[in-house]
Amino acid sequence: MSLNAERSYKMKLRDVENAFKYRRIPYPKRSVELIALLAISCTFFLFMHTNKLNSRLKEMEVKLQPSEFSALGLTGNHISGHDAGKHDDINTLHGTYQYLKSTGQLWRLNPKFLNNTKYHTRDILFFNRVPKTGSETLIELMIRLGKKNEFQNERAPYSKQVGMYWSVERQKQEVARIMKLQSDLAFVYVEHMMYMNVRPFHYAQPIYINMIRDPIERVISWFYYKRTPWSSVKMFEVTGKFENRTHYVKNFEDCVLSHDFECRYDHGLSFSEDSADHKRQSLFFCGHSPVCEPFNSPAAIARAKQIVERDYSVVGSWEDVNVTLSVFENYIPRFFKGSTELYYEPIKGLAFQKANTNHWKPKISERIKRIMRANFTQEYDFYYFCKQRLYRQYFAINRHLHF
Repeated sequence: MSLNAERSYKMKLRDVENAFKYRRIPYPKRSVELIALLAISCTFFLFMHTNKLNSRLKEMEVKLQPSEFSALGLTGNHISGHDAGKHDDINTLHGTYQYLKSTGQLWRLNPKFLNNTKYHTRDILFFNRVPKTGSETLIELMIRLGKKNEFQNERAPYSKQVGMYWSVERQKQEVARIMKLQSDLAFVYVEHMMYMNVRPFHYAQPIYINMIRDPIERVISWFYYKRTPWSSVKMFEVTGKFENRTHYVKNFEDCVLSHDFECRYDHGLSFSEDSADHKRQSLFFCGHSPVCEPFNSPAAIARAKQIVERDYSVVGSWEDVNVTLSVFENYIPRFFKGSTELYYEPIKGLAFQKANTNHWKPKISERIKRIMRANFTQEYDFYYFCKQRLYRQYFAINRHLHF
């Protein structure tokens, strides 16, 4: 091939390459619109699913926390001085409602996710009552409800010591004894005892309930209750002796200020040898583990929260009487159907609402209470956790409420 012919061939080949390189393929106008629509649709689809996935991840993050209490944002240990006012507010019914509403959690509340009653396999209710939380009032209410709703009530005798720090074998024996008490009817058992997990002993999961109270007010109430004449007589019937005169005339405020052992609330202090340790209500939820022994311990409180969240259907408080009755009635209807009506029933209702009032208890100064609160930080954390859980249960069945 000549030089000119070869040059002519290369020029033609380059022309063909350029033709393909800069070639424009005309698309119909509707095809362009279709591609744009598909791009927009894909973008919207990805946005919606990313948003949904983000919401699900946040929900999972909350569930993976030691307790759902973290979903409410604040606990007794996470409040700075600047936020002290918010602390008081969020732990009220109104404050919790406003917080849940402002964070978008209110409309996601669902009773079926806040009710552990569905996990029980037999109609057995355990009330391991915390002393000085109004448990006598609830017992009287359940006795009357038992006649209407057809269930039996059993309770430990007064002479039985508070069930504390039992070995695994002792717990197994106690569970077996309690289960044998049930007849053919649904069954309620009441006793001052720390939480027992019945699963390892292969018994049916019961319905757990309890009551709580402001930690400081409860401790003061217990201090003066055991110095009342009727309590002293009961103790004499059990032990055959009275306390000395110094015990009965002891003043609570002096007891706190003098660091008397009875009124000591030091962080980490162990009360494992005290069979009547009523200084912390969290103990009745933490259970019989050694981790529960130290006073005001974060580990004990964390365990108590986990057990409440996992096993307790309702933890109520007479400080929120209508909320508590409503939650009991809606979450455990087999036992508490008609409880609100019965509680407020004229004449009969009033008889037990004030049955356990202690008129021997004097008014304690706010100064003493402030001194005590400094050592009850973890106890208050647990107390507010239970209160806000109760409020969430209430709002889940009353989302139409407006504050």
